[in-house]
Formats: sequence, structure tokens, C-alpha cells
Amino acid sequence: MESIIIFNQYRHVNLINNSVNNSEQIQPAFAVTEPEYRSNPVIGNYSFIINSTTQFVKVSNYTLIVAVVNINLTKVKVGDSFLLYPPINIGSTVSEALYNNPILNITIICNTLSEENGSQYLTFKIAINSSIIKAHGGATFLLSSHEIGATSLTTIDENTFLFTVFKPDCSSEITLEFYIAPLSIGSKLF
Repeated sequence: MESIIIFNQYRHVNLINNSVNNSEQIQPAFAVTEPEYRSNPVIGNYSFIINSTTQFVKVSNYTLIVAVVNINLTKVKVGDSFLLYPPINIGSTVSEALYNNPILNITIICNTLSEENGSQYLTFKIAINSSIIKAHGGATFLLSSHEIGATSLTTIDENTFLFTVFKPDCSSEITLEFYIAPLSIGSKLF
């Protein structure tokens, strides 16, 4: 006996129209009313990725969904890249193209460990590319500091951003967090 399994995927969005620079051109966008995410946000296997997961962070009365990727700094090289499915959180406004294909190509463009006056510094930078998004971000960290991190914002829509958070764990590991959310919610994590 053979069996067939059919999966239905329901997406909850509201279609809205955004005019561009007061012109007649209309660009449809989705106001996301249900989150869009994957439990394992990294697509594929990469020797420099220690692990990846999705976290649910309570922010006031809101649950923010965050993709978390841990990278082994001793294995990753400049030019290495990985594919990521970033969570699109409730309240975000995104284009139809981004909503239907949110996959990001993340490329490491700098991974430098240096020492100055007896202190270790990590400089880590990435480029983010998709059919819609072209961005880069990064930071230099003093590794002896506690609870250090940096956040990069990329505009998706008027009040919706791609948040990229850099958190070095030590000289050999960095945690990257990615999520698409309204500024009013996403900015509460930093």
C-alpha cells in the first residue's frame, strides 16, 4: 500500500500598497500577521558553522523570533559564505519578492584577530546579499570586555529592518543573530 502525504503551508499576510516618492508607481507589500521562519535557519552544511537554531525572545507582549548562527573563527576564511532563512516577524512590512524568497547569502569579508597593548581585538565583517537586500556590517571588539555586541540595521521598508547582531563569545567563536522586524520591536533587544 502506498501513501501520499500532502503538506499545506498557510501564510497570513495583508496586502498593502506603498507609493514610491509620491509617484503613480504602486509596489505591493505584505504586512506580516503571522511569523515566517524555519527551525534551522541555515540552509546546507558548512564546516565553519558550529550550530544554528531559532530562538523565541519575549519582548513585552511580543515574541520576537531570531535566527542564531555560531561560527568557529578558526575554521572560517574571508570569502566563505552560507545561506540563511531569516525570520520575518509579525508587524513587518516586506515586498512580495522578499516574502516569497527571503534567503540571504552571508559572506565573511573580514575575520581578523589582533593584539594591541596586551589586549586582543576581533574585527569581523559580513556582506549580505539577496535578490532584494545588499548590505554589509561588522565591528571591532575588545575581547576582554564582558557582554559585548554590535547591531547593524538594514532598511527593508519604512519601519521594517533586517537586524544583524554580532556577539563574540571568545577569540575562536562568534554568534550572529538575524531577524526582520519592525524597528519599535527589534530595537528592544539591544
